[in-house]
Amino acid sequence: MIQPTSIAEQLMYSTVRIIAQNGAAISRGTGFFYNFPLKEEGQVVPAIITNRHVVQGSISQNFLLHLHDPKKGEKAPSGTFNVNIQAGLGNGWTEHPDPNVDLCVLPIAQIQNKVPAPHQPFYVPLGGVPGDEELKKLDAVEQVLMIGYPNGLWDHVNNLPLIRRGVTASHPGVDYQIEGQSGPGVTVIDMACFPGSSGSPVFIYNQGTIPEKNGNVSLGTRAIFLGVLFSGPVWQQDGNITVKNIPTKSVPVAEISTMINLGYVIKPREIVALGRHLYAKNGMVYPD
Repeated sequence: MIQPTSIAEQLMYSTVRIIAQNGAAISRGTGFFYNFPLKEEGQVVPAIITNRHVVQGSISQNFLLHLHDPKKGEKAPSGTFNVNIQAGLGNGWTEHPDPNVDLCVLPIAQIQNKVPAPHQPFYVPLGGVPGDEELKKLDAVEQVLMIGYPNGLWDHVNNLPLIRRGVTASHPGVDYQIEGQSGPGVTVIDMACFPGSSGSPVFIYNQGTIPEKNGNVSLGTRAIFLGVLFSGPVWQQDGNITVKNIPTKSVPVAEISTMINLGYVIKPREIVALGRHLYAKNGMVYPD
């Protein structure tokens, strides 16, 4: 395994492939690691975030954690640890307080404590989100990356996701309103979004040069968390366009529909709302 040094390499270790199960019913989706802040400096609540519909109806979830041995000074993963938890929505997983926002969160401190010593989990968590004003500084067309497991595909030997590239299809600073639906502010991306991509984090990503709206260009690399993929429009055989959650499993159906290579992304501010709700549920105060 390689030592992740670049931003792109670090993003490879920010996600986890989730297999949710209820009896013989199995669905697959993407989750990502996120550290919610605490008032105490340097203290966090580690968690996994995904779409509600990824785990809805399941009673257990399975995923692999990367491991490393800090006593050996390892800065790269050197093994994996299989995690199977008996949990569901409201029992382990906390849903977003707005039922129209397709997000849920699972604190993982206790799971991390089950990792056999001297190893520790190895992952690169997200932390902190851009505010609405920061998103308004972006341009209408920005390069984006999505990290996840489309169609459940992954590097099963190295436990790594796939990285997809696309562009924004709506301005990140404007709340795109999905016709006929109420819900959170959304950004639209121009990218093929297949089953298994539900819950994937999406990033504005520039490498080498960073364009600015005034036409200037600066040197460097940046990654800005844009939000979480949750659904996308599909084209029906009769010509109608409908919005559906990105499926978590591929099954044969009589209805013929085709994804039209657009994805709907929940904006970052909903991560903060999810964290506040998680803290309130557990008698904690979310730091401002």
